[in-house]
Amino acid sequence: MVVRLSLVMVLGISSVAHAQLVEAPQVQGLRFADARHDDEGWLRLARVRSGTRVGAPTEATARAVVHSLADAIHPEPIGLRHQRTLRAHGYTVVRFVREVWGLPLLGSSVIVRFRGDELDFVAFDLGARAGEDPGPAIVDAPLASAVRATRWVRARPIGHELVAFADDAGMLRKTWRVEVEGALHERADVLMDASDGRVIAIVPRLLHQLGRVYDPNPVLSPDPTDEELDNLTSARFLTGRYARVQSCRPAGVSECVTEQRAESSGGNWLFDPEEPAYDDEFAEVNIYFHTNRVAEYFRDAHSFEWTCCGTSNIMDAIANYVETPGVSFRNAFFSPSSCGSGRCALMAFGQSSTKDFGYDGDVVYHEYGHGIVDVTAGLSFFDVDPLLGVGYENGALNEGTADYFSATITGDPKLADYFAGSGMAAGEGGLRELDVRLRCPDDLFGEAHADGRIWGGALWAVREAIGAVKADALAFATLMSLGDGPDIDTAGTSLSMTAATFPTLDDADRAAVEAVIADRGLVGCRRIVPVVPGETYTGYSGDVQLSGFLGGGVVPLHYAVDVPADALAVRIRLDSLTLAGQYDVYVRNGEPARYRGAGTPRLIADDVFPGVGLVRMTRTTEHAIPACDTLYFAIVATDLTTRGPSVYELTVEIDTDADLECPEPELDASMPDGASADAGADAALDAGSDAGIDVGGGGCGCRLAPAQSRSGLAFGLAVLMVLAWRRRK
Repeated sequence: MVVRLSLVMVLGISSVAHAQLVEAPQVQGLRFADARHDDEGWLRLARVRSGTRVGAPTEATARAVVHSLADAIHPEPIGLRHQRTLRAHGYTVVRFVREVWGLPLLGSSVIVRFRGDELDFVAFDLGARAGEDPGPAIVDAPLASAVRATRWVRARPIGHELVAFADDAGMLRKTWRVEVEGALHERADVLMDASDGRVIAIVPRLLHQLGRVYDPNPVLSPDPTDEELDNLTSARFLTGRYARVQSCRPAGVSECVTEQRAESSGGNWLFDPEEPAYDDEFAEVNIYFHTNRVAEYFRDAHSFEWTCCGTSNIMDAIANYVETPGVSFRNAFFSPSSCGSGRCALMAFGQSSTKDFGYDGDVVYHEYGHGIVDVTAGLSFFDVDPLLGVGYENGALNEGTADYFSATITGDPKLADYFAGSGMAAGEGGLRELDVRLRCPDDLFGEAHADGRIWGGALWAVREAIGAVKADALAFATLMSLGDGPDIDTAGTSLSMTAATFPTLDDADRAAVEAVIADRGLVGCRRIVPVVPGETYTGYSGDVQLSGFLGGGVVPLHYAVDVPADALAVRIRLDSLTLAGQYDVYVRNGEPARYRGAGTPRLIADDVFPGVGLVRMTRTTEHAIPACDTLYFAIVATDLTTRGPSVYELTVEIDTDADLECPEPELDASMPDGASADAGADAALDAGSDAGIDVGGGGCGCRLAPAQSRSGLAFGLAVLMVLAWRRRK
C-alpha cells in the first residue's frame, strides 16, 4: 500500500482533547462523482455526488461519514481525534487525525467537507497498519537527550507528548515528540523512540524565507508615505488587534531580548528609514502596517482570522532581528504556536549588513501566510514515501501557498525585487516569480522554496484565467481541505474536486482551472523526473537532518530516461555545483530504485556506481543498457551529513547507431481493439461523473511527460547560498 508518511507541525502539544462520545446520525448509500484510490484500492480522495444530504455539518456528522466508509478507507478500525472545524466560502471543513493505541498518529489526516447542508468532499491519509500495541512507553520523556540532540547552545524543552509515528522503515511505533527551543530562530521537534529513547528524527519547526518581497518595497516605492495605522489598541506602542511589534535590543545581551522601541509622538509614528541599522523604529512601523493589512485581507476576503490556539488574534512580530547583537541575520521566519506550552506564534524579520527584511511588505505577507497555513491545513515540511524516500512536496505546497497569497494581495507575481542583485537572491529579476510556466515533475528541484513555484505558479495561472476574487476563494477553500502531508498530486486533485462544486465558478471557469491543472502536470505527478537526453537538470541534495539521517542520503528526486532500440551507450554525468557534493548513482531497469528505509544499502537497485561523476553503460557492460525500456536512477549524497547540502547538475547522453525501432506493446487479448491498459480507471471515473461511483475500485496511472523547462542554475545556487548561511557554525 502506498502511504505517505509526514510529520504534522500543526499539532500543538496536548492541544487536542479527546472528543466526547455522542449519538451520531446514520449515513448510508454514499456515491461519488469522482474518486481516487491508492495502489491497494483504499479510498484516498473523493468528491461526493451532488445532492447528498447527511445531516448538519457537525463533528458528529463528519464522524458518521467516516465510519460509514470504514470498509473502503483502511483495513483496520479507525479511531478519530477531532482537530479543528473551519468555515469559509460556504464550506464547513471538519478535520481529524487518526488515533492508534489511543495516541495521535503524526502525519495522518481525515477531512470531511460540507457545502451548506450537503456532503461535498472527503480525504484520507491514514498511514500504515498499526498492528498490536507494542506495550508501555518508557515512563519519562527523554527531555535531556532531546536537548542534547539539537546541539544548540541555549536549547531547552518547551513541551512534549506521546504520539504514534511511522519510522523510515514504515513501522508504527510509540514515539516521544519533544519540542525544543533555542534562540528565537531555533525550533524543532525531536522524535525519540519511546521504547529506548533513540533519536528518530529532528524536524525543524521554523519556516524561513529569504528576500520574499513584493510591492510596496523600497524598489517599487522608493519614497516612504504616511499611511493610517488601523486597529491600534495602544496609544503608545505598536500593539493592535492583529499585531504586537517589538525589536531586539541592539546591545548588551548575547541573544535577542525584545522591547517595543517605537513610541508615538503626538499620536503618530513618523520615523524615517535608516539602513543598515539594528535599532531603527521605521522597521517596527512598517511591519505593523503590513501585518495589519494582510490580516484584514484574510478577514475581508475569506471571513477568517488567525488565532493563537483559539484564544488571541494578535501575532507577535520582531523587527531588527539578530541572533547576536551587531551580527547580521539575513533571513525572516515564522515560528508556529505551541499550544501545550502556551507559546504563541511569532514572525521575525532580520537585519542584514545591507538590507532590512522588515522594510518589505511582501515579506510580511508571506510570513503571515505561513501562519494562515499553520492554523488551516498545517502543511508539513517533509514526507517519507515508501518507494522514493524523503521528499519536500509538503513544504513546497506550504511555500507556494504563502507565495500566492502574498502575490495576490499586491497583484504582482514578482517576489523579492528589493533583494535582486544584492548577493542574497538571483534569477528572474527577483528571487522568484509566479508568472512562469513550471510543470511537475519536469521542473522539480527537490527543495521546498524552489518547488513551491510550481504550486504557486499554478494558482497564479488560475488567477489570471478566472480573476482574483474567484481564484483567491478557490485557493483558500482548497487549502482548508488539504491534509497535513499532501504531495503535489493530492493537492492538484483536491483543487480539481473543489473547483467542480465551487459555487461561484461557472462551466468556463471550471474548464479553465482544469486546463491549468493539466498544463502544470499537477494530477498524477510523482517526483520522478523524466529526462530528455542532452538537456541539463539541477537538483538539491536534501536537508542534513532529514535526508541525511532519516533518509540515508537519498536525494529527493529520482530520474527516468527512455532508452531507444538503437542505443549503443548511455552516459549519466553528475557534477556538483557546490563545495559539498559526493554522490553514488543507483540504476534499475523498468522500475524505480526502491527506498529501503533503515536497510543497507538504502536503495534496492540493479547496480550502484559509487563516487563517480560519470556513469557509462553499453550493451556489453556488466549492467547492460535496457534497450526499448526505461532506465531509472537515483542518487545518494554520501557527504550530506559531513559536509552539508549541495546542488548538482545532471545530464544524460545516449549514443545511437542503427535505425532500429522498439516493438509495439502487446495488447491484452481481453480488451477491445485499440484500448489502452492505462485507460480503465480514468474511463470509469469519467463515466461515473454522470452515473455516480460506489465506494471501491478507482486509481489512476500516469506516464512520463517530455521535459518542458528546467529549474535555473542561478536559483539553485541562490538556494544553497541561503542554506549554507543558515547552518550552525
